Amino acid sequence: HGEKLVKSKNLAFQILSLITLCITVSLISCQAEHPQKKQLTSKKIYHQDNFYSNEVQPIFDNKCIACHSCYNSPCQLNLTSFEGLSRGASHINLYDFPKVEPRDPTRLYVDGGSEKKWREKGFFPVIGKDRNNSFIKLISDLPGIESGKQEVYDSEYSRVCVDSTSESNLDVYKEANPAGRMPYGLPALKDSEIEKIKKWLASGVKGPATITKEEKVLNHKKLKPHIKKWESFFNKKGIKDQIVARYLYEHLFLAHIYFEDFPLVNFRLVRSKTKYGPIQEIGTSFPFSDPGKTFTYRLRPVTNTIVHKVHIPFKLSNKKLKRWKKSFLESKWEKEPKKLLTYDEQSSNPFKTFKDIPKKARYELFLNNSAYFIMTFIKGPVCRGQTALNVINDHFWVFFLDPKHDALVNSKEVYERVSKQVKFPAFLNGDFNPLADFRESYWDSVKTKFNYIQSKENLGINSLWQGNKDNPNANITVYRHFDSATVLHGLKGQKPKTVWVLDYHVFESIYYNLSAGYNVFGPLLHQLNSRLYMEISRVASEDLFLSFLPKNVRRDLRMKWNRPVPNQKESFTKASLDFFTADAREKFTEKLPYQGDKIKTSVTFKTDEYKNELLETLTSDYFSSSQTKMTSNNIKREIENISSLSVKHLPDAMFILTGTKASPILYTLIHNKDHYNVAMLLFEDDRRNRKNDSIDLLKGAAASYANLIFDLRDKNLNTFISDLDAIKNKKDSDQFIKKFGLSRKDQSFWEVYKEISKLTYNPLTTERGHIDLNRYINF
Repeated sequence: HGEKLVKSKNLAFQILSLITLCITVSLISCQAEHPQKKQLTSKKIYHQDNFYSNEVQPIFDNKCIACHSCYNSPCQLNLTSFEGLSRGASHINLYDFPKVEPRDPTRLYVDGGSEKKWREKGFFPVIGKDRNNSFIKLISDLPGIESGKQEVYDSEYSRVCVDSTSESNLDVYKEANPAGRMPYGLPALKDSEIEKIKKWLASGVKGPATITKEEKVLNHKKLKPHIKKWESFFNKKGIKDQIVARYLYEHLFLAHIYFEDFPLVNFRLVRSKTKYGPIQEIGTSFPFSDPGKTFTYRLRPVTNTIVHKVHIPFKLSNKKLKRWKKSFLESKWEKEPKKLLTYDEQSSNPFKTFKDIPKKARYELFLNNSAYFIMTFIKGPVCRGQTALNVINDHFWVFFLDPKHDALVNSKEVYERVSKQVKFPAFLNGDFNPLADFRESYWDSVKTKFNYIQSKENLGINSLWQGNKDNPNANITVYRHFDSATVLHGLKGQKPKTVWVLDYHVFESIYYNLSAGYNVFGPLLHQLNSRLYMEISRVASEDLFLSFLPKNVRRDLRMKWNRPVPNQKESFTKASLDFFTADAREKFTEKLPYQGDKIKTSVTFKTDEYKNELLETLTSDYFSSSQTKMTSNNIKREIENISSLSVKHLPDAMFILTGTKASPILYTLIHNKDHYNVAMLLFEDDRRNRKNDSIDLLKGAAASYANLIFDLRDKNLNTFISDLDAIKNKKDSDQFIKKFGLSRKDQSFWEVYKEISKLTYNPLTTERGHIDLNRYINF
């Protein structure tokens, strides 16, 4: 025990030293990462001199959109703009999926152009002459967290929506939420803030005009030339031009587009009824759905407040325009198209729809923007939910197959077979067909691809896309935080349990499953099919990585990644269900057997730690240092030695503020949860393997949802590190959280939250925005 204590103290001292060094380096580089040059922002452009914009929206931004900002907002109330407030709220929880038929979409800015249309779609007003009393009571008169009347704060799923000024409905709300004052479960608004809102409500709830805000951006003298240039590119009249424009639109419709010189002004690429002037967006279920009329591609300004969990930046530059013209339009097509593409039942299958566009150009679009595309899987319509994300492990790295070695890029025969075999869940278009099995045909396409690979050259390190050693998209890290996830450039954290290698086949398939073809308003069957389809994508990507290792270790390692749950760990319900369904071992030996037995690898190994040795070679020799660790001090390797006992009771994603109040620095402490397998939709807790949990500490924002915040500015970190390392059980963990964590009741909570939201800015990607607090723990 004495020896362990000395070792523990030495470890704590090493971690403390590393963090201290990191803070010092960060303070030196802070000015470089946060330039003092004033950036042109959309807020500065469309700023209007009215009371709502100047006084009310800032209150919502700083203290309300932490919960009310997305599809998963309580009661679907979105407070990131006046338009969201005017739309109002709904009794429908979007993630309580309808059983049989899809719902009508209710996308802000897209599906309802007026308050009248939103009322017809079932949204009820939350402001107005007969509503203002309820609004005021919710923010000022009801008991709040400080009252001590409520210990548990439910997620957004279980909140009661108040749609009347009647006292009876407010009583129902108060009964469900005894401390239900807004902000819910957090410190109250200041008296001065409440008075501003009261003043605004009394004056007639006037707000800025959407069209006016958008026109100010569209007509800005510095932005207008860029808008004109890019809209001209997307709307050329040639047949090839229009086919390429459609492909790009279907892959960019989720993007927050920005121009290289103006990184803080965002646009969405939309289909509009109008060529000039105000944009009239055409809303369809999918980007490949028939718009039904003549349309023009337009860049529509993003005028609402940016939140981190849905911000998916995508840069447009002169370099990119030149590359796209060369790869998509000037390169040789296998078949010169004679007519435009139609919108029909095959539109959900990009391999069929865009078969004539050079395959290499399509794959290179994914490769050069890999972080963006993976981000669409995470932050797009599928955005959150345990059942959508428990198909992936908590931490993994992603590499990409080089186009020179890609099966679909290099074999016309394989491409044609795969395009016929693959069908996507969106093919049903919401129709109820419980017998449709998309997994079987998708797995057949995986077999086709693996058969091609084993008949060709060996897989070697040079089979992986290197990105010319200067492209940060050459490798990616993904962290899952239970029901949300994060995408980061570079190889972050300690070496993960599992690794993916994506090729064009799977990359495009995931995109048309989880992004272009995912309908958040779709029925339960659509959601289920999408989740099961994604499982094939994960297995195929992990299997491709395994094919780089020696043949004799591949199957064993595959089963270690997908182990059955030990009998003594299972609940009775799960064990009973396994009697009627396939468990992990059956699934991976019978339904999804490994297809790469005959693939040869040219990688040479010096040890029997094959996976770790390959990863070490890739990080040290193959990729540049800028591609593996994008900023200095990004990770503290020694922290991996902290025992899983110390972390298994901690939440998934924790933000740490260090440095000083004058020069704060943001870190994210991530709890990586290990699983015996991620092969089932349900019983995740049964499949947890807690003894293999681990922890990573990353600089910056590595999560969009905060489970916990530690404000350690101007404080000695020694005690924090030693107490973290000393956690042995849940009681220790609870004491640690109470000692260092920022409580919901803390009166400095909003000041700290505002500081963290400022520090989310990532200069590499321009990713930024307010952090979500719906999952913040209570203690």
